[in-house]
Amino acid sequence: MAVTGRYLFTQPESILCIVAVVLIYFGSHLDSNSISEVLINFVHITSFSLFVGMSFWVTFIAGLTMYPLLPRHLFSKIQCALFPKFVRYCLIFSTLSLVSYYIIISGQQESLVGKLSGLVICFVGSVLACVMVNPLISAILKRNEFEEAEKIGQGLGNDNEGVKKLKETNQTYNQLYGRVVKLHGASAFTNLISVVGIAIHLSVLANNVKFV
Repeated sequence: MAVTGRYLFTQPESILCIVAVVLIYFGSHLDSNSISEVLINFVHITSFSLFVGMSFWVTFIAGLTMYPLLPRHLFSKIQCALFPKFVRYCLIFSTLSLVSYYIIISGQQESLVGKLSGLVICFVGSVLACVMVNPLISAILKRNEFEEAEKIGQGLGNDNEGVKKLKETNQTYNQLYGRVVKLHGASAFTNLISVVGIAIHLSVLANNVKFV
């Protein structure tokens, strides 16, 4: 029988299931001395994995897939709804990753700079993305209002002849369009900064993690 109505598992229920399994495992398999160590390792692995997954999904999959398939204004509305959540959670998880890994390696005698550099880059990229998101969304919304008043901008992807003509004939719109392009490029660059940090930290983990 097909499942109708409410999904069998909602997001809060899934989170509660994960937390319950983790707590049961900690309670039945670990002594009090090892719980804190395993817990901080768990926080680091989980937060960094979530950061990696979100960054790669948004940077390399979601936008590139939706852009040629959706009307441009619809695509913009999706961006305006997703970007604030994306940058907020990236900042949260990059911060948790950095702090937890610092705690993990803080007792080591060797320099911590090399081992923390990738996570610091991820954190900086996340902060810059948070700084960029509000100006970007504001510019996108203003551009869409301008285009809707002119009844243009509903083509798929780059299929927008009306936009090209308006850029040539209206200097105000041309400047607004250029601002959106620059801010979008800057926002994409902050994502790439985070991807570089991810690659560096993955190499650090590959050199230090031993698989049993």
